[in-house]
Amino acid sequence: MTISNRSSMTALTVAIALTLSGCVTTGDTQGQAMGAGIGAALGCGVGALVSGDARGCATGAAIGGVLGWGVVAINQYQARQVRSSSADNRVYGLTKPVSSTQVKIRRGSNSPKSVRAGQPVNIVTDYSVMLPSSAGTALVTESWTLKKDGKVVTQLPEKSTSRSAGGWEAQAEITIPPDVPPGTYVIEHSVKSGGSYDMDESSFVIRS
Repeated sequence: MTISNRSSMTALTVAIALTLSGCVTTGDTQGQAMGAGIGAALGCGVGALVSGDARGCATGAAIGGVLGWGVVAINQYQARQVRSSSADNRVYGLTKPVSSTQVKIRRGSNSPKSVRAGQPVNIVTDYSVMLPSSAGTALVTESWTLKKDGKVVTQLPEKSTSRSAGGWEAQAEITIPPDVPPGTYVIEHSVKSGGSYDMDESSFVIRS
């Protein structure tokens, strides 16, 4: 196959796979399996076309498997206030009033620390909201980004809602898609409100 034909076939393969992957939006286990399969097929096709041999397919499939992360949904989400404003101030030594809304992550965590494809991971973000005396609530946005080897593999849907002052705990459960590469994954926990932003990290390992 000539370089020009190979490039054309690569572009066509990418276009078809991306079109198919755009149709997988259910966010459930079946949708995750379809998305991962499309990603692996796309990677295999591109790898084989570029290299012209089976090794290219294997390498491409491993890369394409990452695309399966694109269909990950939050299976369960809940948030609750775990500390009152006075308790939060007492625990963390907050004595000075604030003139604008401030958010601070106290701890980002996840469990379990080691999983296999198809198993759930529970993500927990514990954070504080500090409000000026003139405000009763503030709009807070919670988000989570998954990374591997310093590169983003997926951004989970943001959750935005009004929060009163005090300590809050947000929990989000995801299911690890099939056929994603094993290794260590980092979760970036983020919260923001107005001009205030904070981030923390936790990690887990996907076993082969």
